[in-house]
Amino acid sequence: MNIVIVGAGDVGMYIAATLSKEEHNVILVDQDGGRLEQASWQIDVATRRGSATDWQLLDELLELGPDVFIGVTDNDETNLVACSIAKNLGYPRTIARLRSTRYFNRTRLDFGRVFDVDAFVGPELLVAHDILKYIMRPGSLAVESFAHGAVQLRTIVVPKIWRHDGEALSQLYLPPGLMVGLIRRVTLSETEEKHEVIFPHGNDHILPGDEVTFIGETQAIAEIPHFFKAQQHPIHSVVIIGGSLTAQNLSHLLTPQGVAIRIIEKDLERCSLLSEQLPDCTIINHSGTDLDFLRSEKVGRADLVVAATESDEVNILSALLAKELGSPNAMVLLSSTAYTPVVANLGITHVVSPRVSAANKILSLTLSKQVSTVVSLYDNQAEIVEINVSMKAKVAGIPLAELGPLLPKDFLIAMIQNRGRIMIANGNHIISPGDTVIVISHPRHLRHLEKIF
Repeated sequence: MNIVIVGAGDVGMYIAATLSKEEHNVILVDQDGGRLEQASWQIDVATRRGSATDWQLLDELLELGPDVFIGVTDNDETNLVACSIAKNLGYPRTIARLRSTRYFNRTRLDFGRVFDVDAFVGPELLVAHDILKYIMRPGSLAVESFAHGAVQLRTIVVPKIWRHDGEALSQLYLPPGLMVGLIRRVTLSETEEKHEVIFPHGNDHILPGDEVTFIGETQAIAEIPHFFKAQQHPIHSVVIIGGSLTAQNLSHLLTPQGVAIRIIEKDLERCSLLSEQLPDCTIINHSGTDLDFLRSEKVGRADLVVAATESDEVNILSALLAKELGSPNAMVLLSSTAYTPVVANLGITHVVSPRVSAANKILSLTLSKQVSTVVSLYDNQAEIVEINVSMKAKVAGIPLAELGPLLPKDFLIAMIQNRGRIMIANGNHIISPGDTVIVISHPRHLRHLEKIF
């Protein structure tokens, strides 16, 4: 596909890199020549210097036959106007990144129709929903839903008390309606620490300390903590370090859940604004990296601490201080995935990133209607894809036992939804047109999915 992206900031660069790796043709547009030069060095994309709202530039790019136009500058209004111009020039699909939630409110106006935008993506709002999913399901590193909520993905860390590490997956009596989709394992040697992502088969094992991603029926997923005898501690109180837009969105989502919220923000003006918009939350004007202050506020007694400032370094330090004071859970907001392994080694296991959330959403919107959902895991080492099987699917009518030997090892058909019935894929099942199939794959195979399904 040919894709035009306007805005070479963190989100735009990450989305461009993700799409480029999957062999889409990306044209990146920005007014900042330095950003474009950096993009040219780091990723395989074409670049054009210019304004996102320059209709003549966008008209010139039409000659390349673009399939999708994505507006991800730092300004909401610029993205809306750019998408509107692109749509009126003849671009087939437009996607706008929006920070403000007011454009998502359709009680009076449908802003998608007003500006001719096919889809809105709010990274900060997506991350707030991701954190909410964790809070509602404590102990999970990731939670995603598929097939309109009938199927769920959940990633957990296997407790050290796990005593079945000698048993192959085929010998484990997992709860019905559940399968192991991915295993992430850390192995230590004298010289280095190795992170391995495993696409598991029947002869693989689960070890204590592994990050395991399960896929299954929503009710079956709820049994995972009981299966591993993991303790669950409901979350009643949350401290948020930083009064960012993500923090504001998260507070709006948590307040109706009865969660007590304290926000610590060092900017007095921002505190005043938050006090007006979040009357049910406690807003405290102070630095989130002052250890004595955090101790006096008893931050360590909070069920969860979310570090959500605009600085990765401040977030990491705040989370470490919260853990030092005794907080059982600390979550950091990261804009750079380069810090992810460092944070994991420091014991801060719950990491969310607005740009990764935005990239996952935009990637699923960019692909055809056949692909409903794309979730990227472990810095794009694995993709979870929900696919609607077409009438011309090459795999239809063939038992999976016959397909299995023909598929690569890092490609798994996990679940099949047939007429509302959810089935864990096994050798006896046959995929039919109209089914919804959930596939776990290395990104290198993603572009072939439409051909076989």
